[in-house]
Amino acid sequence: MSQPAKQSSGTLRPPISIKPIEDVEPFYMYDHDGYHPLNIGSPIGDRYRVVDKLGHGSYSTVWLARDKQLQRLVTVKVCTGEESRRESESKMLSLLAAIPLEANGDPALGRDMMPSLLDTFQVQGPNGTHTCLVTAAASGSLSRSKRNSISAPLDLHVARAIAAQLVLAVAYLHGNGIIHGGEPQSQVGDACVRQKLTQADIDLHLGNILLKASRGFELLSDEELRERWGEPEEEQVETDDDKPVLDAVGIPSLATLPAFFGKNSDELSLSDAAILLADFGTSFCPSQETRFTFPTAPHCRPPEDRFEPEQPRSFPSEIWTLACSIWAVIGQRSLFETYFCSNDRTTAQQVEALGRLPPEWWARWENRSKYFTEDGQLLRNRRVASLDAEFDSAIQNGRKELGQEMVSVDEKGAFMTMIRPMLEYRPEKRCTVNEVLQSEWMTKWAMPDFKRMRKELAAKKEV
Repeated sequence: MSQPAKQSSGTLRPPISIKPIEDVEPFYMYDHDGYHPLNIGSPIGDRYRVVDKLGHGSYSTVWLARDKQLQRLVTVKVCTGEESRRESESKMLSLLAAIPLEANGDPALGRDMMPSLLDTFQVQGPNGTHTCLVTAAASGSLSRSKRNSISAPLDLHVARAIAAQLVLAVAYLHGNGIIHGGEPQSQVGDACVRQKLTQADIDLHLGNILLKASRGFELLSDEELRERWGEPEEEQVETDDDKPVLDAVGIPSLATLPAFFGKNSDELSLSDAAILLADFGTSFCPSQETRFTFPTAPHCRPPEDRFEPEQPRSFPSEIWTLACSIWAVIGQRSLFETYFCSNDRTTAQQVEALGRLPPEWWARWENRSKYFTEDGQLLRNRRVASLDAEFDSAIQNGRKELGQEMVSVDEKGAFMTMIRPMLEYRPEKRCTVNEVLQSEWMTKWAMPDFKRMRKELAAKKEV
């Protein structure tokens, strides 16, 4: 359904209803304090030029750009005018850069998964003033890599290495008093009942896990980039009555579809598995700021966000989403469905997998009778999806069908022993990220593959 794209303050032009384009940012946000209009070849400030588009978030568009001074490819995130006033992400990236280097220890390894802020500046445009954040070029998100291979399972060793890095990254953040939070890739309402959404559309964490670019990628010329990955994809922006948008103030006439410069998930090897954690626009320090919601989609939202809205969120909420993210990395799909993902359906899946809610939460759930009897038994016309059954369905079956290495009985036991305490209903009962680091699955399976990945990357650098 189209939404009117308003014109910037001070213009007399009436609102324009624009057709949405799949995988492109919503055009109604090209408004005062919204997105900054850019196209292929557009300058970003004096130093950078747009080469291609990487994606968008609720608070920014993200571009592959050429640093004209150093003749290198970089990532430039152009924030909305509203976010630029808050400067949330630039402040958080500066805070991360100021953390002293630690000598050793596994949590310190998480620093390698943090983005380095190379440059920051502001540009003025028809929709306001926009902060631009420059970081190293990345090949794309893990969600896009999985989507390109129709969500085929990652090689098991690659999946373990990525999961280990994700835990190390969260351990690094939590150890420094920071919650990542996670920025939606697209704006998703409280209920998406009428939309059929893929994991890549709304899975905040897989969308926020970037695959590091291959060695030498940042040195490619525009011609070499096009020769290998093709020309940028652009599409004419049109109104609801099929007229091209050509002269609207603050709205691009051409929409740029996001490109991907990495490998599909079924092609990734250990040396391709190095990641960066992205999107710190909603990150915060609980010791300095109180928040009562956790910014994530219904299928991976911690249950306290729904049933204890009056309680401030802290590190245990991120442990829940970390568990969901690890599950999605190891398996073909998320633990809880992303199709028709209403809050009620998500809560029902949580009860199916993890058991009945705490009594007061159960009483607060007004629509429980649609799914369960009053004593907590699943209604006869609904399937039972226990955590164990979901493991086989989401993690094992796809590997078996494709002839991939499967998770052994011993590894499954260790994995489930780690995941269950991360998914305790009560936040205060959940394990900490350091306990996850010390779990048998991390020490015996995930960390060894992470270390093998580092050895392979080091060997490539020596060549």
